[in-house]
Amino acid sequence: MHLKRIGTMAATVLVLLLPLAVAEETGTGPIIRFEKTAHDFGKLPSDSKVAFSWSFRNIGDAPLKITGTRPQCGCTATVQDDTLIPPGGSGSLEITFDPAGLSGSIRKSLAVRTNERSERRTLLEIMATVIPVERKVEEGTHPPTAGQSLLIGSCAGCHAAPAAGRTGADLYAAVCAMCHGENATGGLAPSLRERDYLTSRDDVELHGYITYGSANPKMPGFSALMGGPLSEPQIDSLVELLRTWGPLSSGEK
Repeated sequence: MHLKRIGTMAATVLVLLLPLAVAEETGTGPIIRFEKTAHDFGKLPSDSKVAFSWSFRNIGDAPLKITGTRPQCGCTATVQDDTLIPPGGSGSLEITFDPAGLSGSIRKSLAVRTNERSERRTLLEIMATVIPVERKVEEGTHPPTAGQSLLIGSCAGCHAAPAAGRTGADLYAAVCAMCHGENATGGLAPSLRERDYLTSRDDVELHGYITYGSANPKMPGFSALMGGPLSEPQIDSLVELLRTWGPLSSGEK
């Protein structure tokens, strides 16, 4: 009898809690809902950019606006319609994925911020199997090399030694432009000046990428700490340069 009463009480509490959970999900204010939160591009050659449009709805009862996105390297996002989305309305978020410098199975995330009262972020994910495109090796050059080996041995003559005594734009042209392109607009490696990439990362984070490198795309750590050629002031000068250049303009893309 006692157990039966406990079971009845538990069921009553569950019934009472359910409306609260629903109220939290559909409460006042804007609420964004994506039709899906993951997309797989499948097999993808490393030299081709691809795009995908994520559709979303405002299931709340106040106008919705995407206030920012935080993509991982190689991924950029653009809200196709920058206006407020009314309750019941829909919109789209277009992402562009540049697999330059990547290989194998890839997962990249994109955090989306809105004007929702909860300040909750929605995490979107893209996947792909990136197939490296073999580039013709010109006479006097070497095959693509990644990781710290890029900065030692015979490779150091091109990728490390030219950094000596240089800072800022001069330093970038000497050891960065060959992969990230002139003025960091992209090349063998992704652009460093996509708006979302720059605005969602502070100077400390940018400094860390140059210092320690990254796993995928495979970029060596250029700091002296990692066996690279750059001092702290030199790395600071590159971060300052990226801030000075700022996001790409429409004419530079």
